[in-house]
Amino acid sequence: MTQNHSLSSLLEDSKRLTTHLTLAEIPAVQRGIDLLEAESRKLVARSVRNGIIDPRAQTFLASSGIDADDLADSVAPVALLSAFEQLQPSFDANVESFLSQQHEQSIVNAIEESELSTLDDFDSGMNSYMQNIWEENQRRLFEELGQYHGYSSKDSRAFPLAFVNQEDGLSDTFALNTKNAFDLDSENAMNVTQPRVERYAQVIRGFNDARVVAATRTIAATPQYDLLKGLENATTESARELKSRQIGQVWSLLAHYCDTKDNTRIASGACAYLEETFAEHVDRIIAQYPHDANVGGIPSIHRKVRGFLDVLFGRLGRVPQFLEVFNSEAIWAHMFVLYRCGHRQELLKYALEMEDIITDSDPGFVAHLKAFLDRASATSSTRSDIPITSSSSSLEDPYKAALYKVLGRGNVPKKATQEVIQTTEDYLWTNLVLIRDADIIAVASGHPRNTLDSLQTLMLKFGAAHFDPNGNNPLLYLRVLLLCGLFENAVDYLLQIDRYQIEAVHMAIMLAFAGLLRVAETETSGSFSSYLVSDNNAAVPRLDFARILIHYARALPDSMTENAVHYLLLLTLPILNNGDSNTDTDETGVFRKRVVCEQAIVRLMYERREYAHFIGDIQSDGMRKPGFIERYLPLLGITSSEQFSQTIIRRLADRSRDEGRLADTVLLYNLGERYNTVLNVLCKQLGELLYLRGSTNGNSGNAATAVSSQDYSAPIQMGLGLDDVEGVARAVLTHYRQHDHIARVLDNAAVNTCTTLLAIMDFLNSHRRGAYEEALEIIEATQLLPLAAPSTKVNDSSTVVNTMNNSDIAMATQYAERVRTLDDSITRNFSLVLLSTMDTLSRLYAGLKESMFLDAIKQANMQILRKKARTLMVFAGMIQFRMPSDTYAKLNRMDVFM
Repeated sequence: MTQNHSLSSLLEDSKRLTTHLTLAEIPAVQRGIDLLEAESRKLVARSVRNGIIDPRAQTFLASSGIDADDLADSVAPVALLSAFEQLQPSFDANVESFLSQQHEQSIVNAIEESELSTLDDFDSGMNSYMQNIWEENQRRLFEELGQYHGYSSKDSRAFPLAFVNQEDGLSDTFALNTKNAFDLDSENAMNVTQPRVERYAQVIRGFNDARVVAATRTIAATPQYDLLKGLENATTESARELKSRQIGQVWSLLAHYCDTKDNTRIASGACAYLEETFAEHVDRIIAQYPHDANVGGIPSIHRKVRGFLDVLFGRLGRVPQFLEVFNSEAIWAHMFVLYRCGHRQELLKYALEMEDIITDSDPGFVAHLKAFLDRASATSSTRSDIPITSSSSSLEDPYKAALYKVLGRGNVPKKATQEVIQTTEDYLWTNLVLIRDADIIAVASGHPRNTLDSLQTLMLKFGAAHFDPNGNNPLLYLRVLLLCGLFENAVDYLLQIDRYQIEAVHMAIMLAFAGLLRVAETETSGSFSSYLVSDNNAAVPRLDFARILIHYARALPDSMTENAVHYLLLLTLPILNNGDSNTDTDETGVFRKRVVCEQAIVRLMYERREYAHFIGDIQSDGMRKPGFIERYLPLLGITSSEQFSQTIIRRLADRSRDEGRLADTVLLYNLGERYNTVLNVLCKQLGELLYLRGSTNGNSGNAATAVSSQDYSAPIQMGLGLDDVEGVARAVLTHYRQHDHIARVLDNAAVNTCTTLLAIMDFLNSHRRGAYEEALEIIEATQLLPLAAPSTKVNDSSTVVNTMNNSDIAMATQYAERVRTLDDSITRNFSLVLLSTMDTLSRLYAGLKESMFLDAIKQANMQILRKKARTLMVFAGMIQFRMPSDTYAKLNRMDVFM
């Protein structure tokens, strides 16, 4: 059926085609008569080229009765109007222009967004980079300047534990996020800390002495020193100061780890410790309630267990109904307590004695227990691979359920053991037993073996707040970490507890000696609040053991510098474990530790400056006296005095030289028998003094005034005044010349340079005092300048005639060539020497000229001075190195006045 459509209906239908569009930015096209006429004229204008209508258009228009010429005249204004297009398209009709503009705008918007995104990414990347650089520089700054806070070297009573620089207020890594452990204004606090430090330091001294003895043996051996026992005794003696006995139990726990190297043995050691402490708990309960326990005088282990259970259940007057009882004895509770105390053989013996009763409850339990204990005690080569079936009997007795759980008798619900496993120690023991016997349980039950890693992850997830929500028992979480083998986390956690920071340091030492610490081998960028270092190549963090020891050693007061050295020597412990393998066979690792130790000792010595005692001293007869550190050179791998001089003394001397400690530099280079280096340092320093003297007022208007009015007491690079440097140099030269064994090895060039510089100093001092004749004699004696008596001729009237012959010029040339061989400390100050010498000649000449007496001798002396000045000018022109541009002008000015 055909449907007729009117124009109106078509218009309405076309409008409805766009009703579903909601984009308001797209305008509707409205073409009116005026718009159609304008568009038509534009269309015509496109056919006009240089005022001439296209012939084809003209033919087409003529056929329609339109005069093309008149049309061209009317189109011209339209063409002019369309010559400049609008920036924004006409949305009412020009669809093509609108679409083109929208397309271009989209491209522009995309480019702008890309630019903004790039700028944001650049700013973000730059900020991140600058933040990383700042954090790294900040870390190094704290490492370099961080000190303990609140300690005065004049007061040896106190030992602070917060590392803060008193002058700069900079907080070091060790205590950035921890409070000061002691109130330094409190007299009691200061008296408490020092004895603890001394007790532990005494242990470390004994340990290092034993290490030296072991290292000097023909075959290297382990030090014969019980470090663990010594630290435990020190902690026990400090129990009153610490007001806590729990910290002493840590050493008992570590004793079970001394020979531990792998996870299985860690679990075994932790289980042994928990079983031992539970056995002590049983004895303590029996002793506390002797009447209820009623175990007799010398009770057996079974009597103790019965007595413990009697005390435990005695308050009820009977054994609870949910326990399986025979003749008023809780059988499963008895066996569980035996196993909990670690008495495995007594458990098996008891089970065999009660086999008839146990069989009624679980027919296969005794066989399972016997096979389980046999496999646990036998070697891997004799173990049976026959699986042990699990029991399906009732687990209403919670002790039975707990015993089944630790023996791998199937999946035991957690709820079934809640009555027995209530404390943190019980929970950890249960999990550690499953880890220790994981292989046996896996074979017996077919369940996946428990791992130490999963337990460690769980304990770290719980965190310290879970075990100590009120903050009144922080050592509980420490024991949890140690029991789980998280030694690095345990040390780092204890370091954050102000009261136990000292114990934390020594715990780290003991664990490192036992090879239980994963130690960061290279320089790290750990955070300020933690000594744990994340390693992308390792699943667990490592401990920055070196940084702990260095910070602790630097914290010791000046009166305990020897002890500080002892702690730094621990950086070379030979059995530090990197977490993967022993580093004893790693020559690179051994060398790296020794370098770190040497650098730390050098830094400590540089800060304390007690060189005579620790490095050595030169006696009056010129012989060297050994220092304290040389007793322990075997621990540093140093086998000779020359090697000691290279690794310790020379580093100290170089650092003192670079930092401007002249006296220390001379002393240390002397100790290292580097006498020529001492002279070179002194020459360089004397040259610096002369250069400073010449540059302080070198721009004065009057050259003579500039030379004679210097401030010779100005501060210099070395931090010493003129008299100090001169005094040291003169004393050193005198000392060297008095000892033949030193004089024989001296470099003549260095000696001559130093002597010349001192003579220049004397010359300048005399010049400054106005003793010009003395100054001239001194500078002539140095043979630096051609100031010898020039050639003269006396005429008949006894008048000296000034002449400059070839010999004088040759002498000036010879002196100019000699300048090339002089040391830089002299040549760089030649301008000062020339100006001062010319000023001396000028002043002597002026003095003679102003004299009232006029005779032949006066005239002769004036002519000699004049001749010397001219020779000096010739010499200055022959010098083949650059001097300040105004030097020659000043010399000419003074020469003219003569």
